Amino acid sequence: MEVSGSHVAGMVNGEWPEAEMQRTEPILLTPGPVRTPPLVAEYLSQPPCNYHRQDAFSTMFAETERDLKQLVGIKAADAYFATILTTTGTGANEACLFALEPLGKGLIANNGFFGARVVDQARQNHIEHTVFEGPTDRPLDPNAIVAALERDPSIKWVFFVSHETRTGLVNPFEAISRACKERGLHVAADAISSAFAYQIDIEGSQADLVTASSAKAIMAAPGLGIVFTRKASVAALEAVGPRRGYYFDVIAEYRKQSTEKQPRFAQPVALHAALRAACTYLGWQGIEAHMERIQRQMRMLIDHLKALDIHPMLDASFRSNIAVNFRLPVGMPYKTFSARMEELGYFCLYGVPGDSTHFQLSTIGYLSDEDIQGVQTALSRVLKDARSVGDLTGDRTQSRPT
Repeated sequence: MEVSGSHVAGMVNGEWPEAEMQRTEPILLTPGPVRTPPLVAEYLSQPPCNYHRQDAFSTMFAETERDLKQLVGIKAADAYFATILTTTGTGANEACLFALEPLGKGLIANNGFFGARVVDQARQNHIEHTVFEGPTDRPLDPNAIVAALERDPSIKWVFFVSHETRTGLVNPFEAISRACKERGLHVAADAISSAFAYQIDIEGSQADLVTASSAKAIMAAPGLGIVFTRKASVAALEAVGPRRGYYFDVIAEYRKQSTEKQPRFAQPVALHAALRAACTYLGWQGIEAHMERIQRQMRMLIDHLKALDIHPMLDASFRSNIAVNFRLPVGMPYKTFSARMEELGYFCLYGVPGDSTHFQLSTIGYLSDEDIQGVQTALSRVLKDARSVGDLTGDRTQSRPT
């Protein structure tokens, strides 16, 4: 049945009015998903190919795999393979757990929200493991992890998070991994927020499986998980026996993708195209310039907030400066602060879930210095206005920005 355009709500003579076509979206100051470059949106809407079994897709796939390794800092291209899974970073982590499970008992190091999530994933999948608990306001101690390993020689693998994004805490990725590898253990690391945001040495770490995501500092569309797979480790992971995962079988994906430049299953081509565009964009910009920009813009925000007597919650020697938590004025809850910032065109996340006394800023997305200056103006307005009228109760009607 044909429907006349005039019968569709909002349409006039079969066309959308120009006002209906315009959208105003808040600029994201989040650690993922992030604001993306225009080239990513272009490739997302108009991929260079339209089916995952086309030769053009295989070519695009191979170019992306090559660039991902180069951008993350892997110099020996044959040492690792960037295995791509149709999932989020959490799914990529679960695929690694399934790959490690046949080895035997593992140790999961936990000092934050995402370490705890990996523990939950292992528990719910009945994967044999023990947990090393570290303080949530300080980095994991490689020596303490080694001591835990020495107390339990039955441990065969270790999983840890390199960057605890909820607190903005940097763990010593290379030191932890090397300490475990020196004891003959297999190592998996969640580098989802650190990859492409600041320098990490995957080759030097010798980690067997390192996860990343299309939704983070690479600035692509969310929906693809990346596992930097150490080629020299694959045979040992295969030899210990069959893996429980089917769709999330990172070793089977590695075998298929590395030999045929094709994933095992049907793919969202547009997401792969967006990742290809993100790699191209960062190739133009230079990964070092990208990382410097992230740090520089965060320093701009930290310095501006310092003048407003708002300070980072984490010790400067521990934090990444790619995602930083700031304490709100007493009596001004995150919900009020966030709503007012969004009214001014900026979306700010909290760091630790359930804690309404703080907010988080992240600069890993596509942000210009002009964007940051706009954020500074908005922060001044929201925080100064609240203080000037004593509006620290959460009542938005007392000091509503116009």
